[in-house]
Amino acid sequence: MSDIGTEVEIGGLRLRVPVIGAAGCVAFGRELVRLGVQDDLGAIVTPSLTARTRAAAHRAVLREAPSGLLAPTVRPSYGVERLRPTALPWDHEGVPPVIVSLAGNTSGDFAEVASGLRRGSLMRRVAGVEIQLASVDAKNSHRPFAYDEFGATKVVARVRESVPSGVPIFAKLCADVTDLVEVARGCVKAGASALVVTSPVRGLLLDPATLRPVIDPASSGLSGPALLPITLRAVWDLRAAVRSGRLPPIPLVAVGGIRSGQDAAAALAAGASAVQLGTALLHDPDAAAAVVAGLVEAVRERGFDHVLDLIGIAHDH
Repeated sequence: MSDIGTEVEIGGLRLRVPVIGAAGCVAFGRELVRLGVQDDLGAIVTPSLTARTRAAAHRAVLREAPSGLLAPTVRPSYGVERLRPTALPWDHEGVPPVIVSLAGNTSGDFAEVASGLRRGSLMRRVAGVEIQLASVDAKNSHRPFAYDEFGATKVVARVRESVPSGVPIFAKLCADVTDLVEVARGCVKAGASALVVTSPVRGLLLDPATLRPVIDPASSGLSGPALLPITLRAVWDLRAAVRSGRLPPIPLVAVGGIRSGQDAAAALAAGASAVQLGTALLHDPDAAAAVVAGLVEAVRERGFDHVLDLIGIAHDH
């Protein structure tokens, strides 16, 4: 057993290790059990649930890009109306704590999904919900909710009203906005328990033969290693805002480009309390174990005895 402490608490949710499987990259957890890697993660985030099942709208699901992956941000989704208390997609023995991802195109959509989860015993395995604020607002020129404080705040408030008070809400933000701190502050005031940064950033690839976009430009996002500096900057800015009093104290979760223990250590030093792994797990299902081991070693090398000792230390220099 490691002599370095790894347990963290985020918005009331206790994690054995500060590494989470990102939305859409670990499915509903059964695959983790089949591969025997479920114990390497502190929690998982499910693929996004919507009010109604959404069929595929794109032929190209994933395209490799320099230092990352390009994928549609509007993807097939599992509708909450299909959930049954006796056959939840993630209700499998051995699956780590489950954070359910919510998506929609109006604040009412998000509330409907959250309310659907609350029916009967559907919430029994739900450790938290993550709100995908990169979803586009059908009532605001199809701009992502995360692009302005009003849109983001309204969604978080509707979800907060629709889930039990003890269920943590993770608000997933976009880094490519005019004022990230302003949007974050609105989410915290509306009831967010933690902030997750960042969603995929807008990107574009052209087919070299046809010189046409390989994925609809209105719905294509870049994820993977290229995002790491953007992720670290977003975490840094939010942590700095907490330190200066511009933002109330709130746990931060870093996602985007994290592939190694050193990347995770950098994210914690910038101010995150935990990290999410996405494309790293698609590339290597054993990535979480390697990240945790590397993070523990980074803590030990600095003479600390717990991962908590890393959080925010980059701001002290």
